[in-house]
Formats: sequence, structure tokens, C-alpha cells
Amino acid sequence: MFNRKKFWSGLLFFICITVMAGAFAREGRLKSDEHVMFLPGLAVERADGSFGVDVDAWVFEKESKRLAVSALTSWLGVDLNKLPPEQKALFFERTRYFRTDSERGKRLRVRLADQLFTLPRTKGAGRTHARLRVEREWVKWENGSSGFGSVRWTLEAPRHPAHGQEGYAKIIPAEGVSIVSDIDDTIKISNVLNRKTLVRNTFLEPFRAVPGMAEWYSEMARNEQHAFFHYLSASPIQLHPALSEFLKDGRFPPGVLHLREATSKRTLYAGRKTTIAHKKNVIARLLMTYPRRKFILIGDSGENDPEIYADIFRAHPERILAIHIRNVTNEDRAAPRYQQTFAGIDPQIWHIRD
Repeated sequence: MFNRKKFWSGLLFFICITVMAGAFAREGRLKSDEHVMFLPGLAVERADGSFGVDVDAWVFEKESKRLAVSALTSWLGVDLNKLPPEQKALFFERTRYFRTDSERGKRLRVRLADQLFTLPRTKGAGRTHARLRVEREWVKWENGSSGFGSVRWTLEAPRHPAHGQEGYAKIIPAEGVSIVSDIDDTIKISNVLNRKTLVRNTFLEPFRAVPGMAEWYSEMARNEQHAFFHYLSASPIQLHPALSEFLKDGRFPPGVLHLREATSKRTLYAGRKTTIAHKKNVIARLLMTYPRRKFILIGDSGENDPEIYADIFRAHPERILAIHIRNVTNEDRAAPRYQQTFAGIDPQIWHIRD
């Protein structure tokens, strides 16, 4: 016998489930005013010949200009009213990724070699990460070589302005020399020890390369076996586009930037402990990921690069070919700091460069 009450109850339940399913399906989709930044990473070969590819992304929305600019200029100590037009324009360009609101709960899909992968939902800082398994035939090798290559993917977001946006990960040979280089005051004039000057050099002035460093790095790229460059800095990832452009314009060898996670407001500033931890963690991960590669470590004397690199050498003496420190504090090899920092380390390993 037809039960009208059960029928309508069942129909209502079905409609509710359908609506909820649609809501869940829509949840996590990118809105038209939300943006995606893919951070270039590394792909590592596995025992079966496939590759583990790290995909890192940041989802954010640009904040209202007036509030965001006011907060940022107050934090940086910058008075926009006193800036000439060219500096004001550069300020807005350099700070555009700082004037954002990171988006939680977004689910991205990427297309790689006609395969679709869904990344985990973004967390509170707008970040998501996944390690994808990629077949060898999906790799694009450079110059026909099986040593260097890249894996590229595109964002799958139909009817969204970011649809088709590309990301990539680099493949490097299992053996060779990895050059880990600091950025600020090592290859880029920043004056980290003076906060006011650092702010100006970061947000108000064109980036300037340290003379002679690009030529030296290019020489290493030619002469070291399977050389690859890792540009390591505690600078926040919001500066990734600007620093990538600096490396390209300065004719530094291609490589991968390893910047600091800072997409939540409380992580924007990096103190001494945060900087040391970031650099040590990145280098430790590279040493573990590439157990058959040797390393050259390059930094400057302005902060803690000598101490960081000395600690790493003592932990992995057979892996570190050389340590180079650019002198920005007017200390020569005989300075007490260096004698203490590099005590017991072969003098042929560490070098001070003017």
C-alpha cells in the first residue's frame, strides 16, 4: 500500500542528500578572485624507475588595498607619502603577495601527462602539499640527457582565470655536486644587519647583485660534475617571484629556491632561531634526499652562515667539499669567530671571500 508520508519523507531526505552532496562538491572550489602560486620543487627517482614529485601550492585572495597597505607600511616602517613615484610603484609590486589572505579548505586538481591528481585541502596558511608518483615516460629530459629533467603540471580549474597555470619540479642526477647558496648579502646586496636599509633594499630599491658572484657561479656550473644550484634563504615565499626574476636577470645559473614558509601572519618575520632552523632543515633534507651527491656551501658573515655550515660539515664531513663565506663584517681568517667556529676543520675546506 502506498504510504504518502514515507514517500514524502524519503523524497525530502533524497533532496537534502543531493543538496548536501552538491554543497560538498562545491566546497573547496576556487572562487574567481582567489589565486594559486605553485612553488618549484624537486622530483626524486625511486627504486622502480618512477619519480616522487613534490607539488607545493599556496592559495590566497588579495586583501582590500587600503587596510592591507596600512598594516604593511606600519609593520615595515615605510611612509608612502614621502616616496617618489618610482619607489612607490616598486613597493606595490614587491609587496603584492604580502597583501593577501590565505585560503583554507581549497582543493586543487592538477593535470600531469593526461592524468588528474587531487591535492589535499589547503590548511589555514593556504598551503597544500602532495608527493605524486610519476612514470619515467612523463619526464621531459633536457638536451636528450637522462640526468637533468623536469616534470610539469597544470592547474585544472575550468572557467577559472588560473586554469592551465603551470608548475614544475626539477630532476637532477643522483651523483654530482650541489651548490647551496645563501641569497641576502651573499649574491644580493641587502645589508641584513641594518633593518632600515634591509627594508629599503627589499621593497623600495631594485635588487643589486654582488659583483662577480654570477660569473663565479657560472664557472662552477661549467666545471663541477652535474652541478645544480639550491638558493637558500629565510626570505618568505611571497618574494619568490621577485627573487626568481633577480636570479634570471643577474644571469645566475638556474636552480631551485628554498624560501621560508610565511603565509600565515604570525610567521611573517623570521628571527635568528627561525632562520637557523630553516637553513639547517633544508640542507639536512637535501643531504638525505641525495645521498650520493657532494655539496658546496656558500654564505656570508653577516648572520649565522659560518656556524650553520660548520655544524653541517661536522655531521657530514665526507659530503661537504668546501665552505665559502663572503666577508661583510671585516673579519679575516684569523678572527676569533672563525678560529672558534671552524676549529678542527681542515683549513683547505673553509674559505673567506672579500
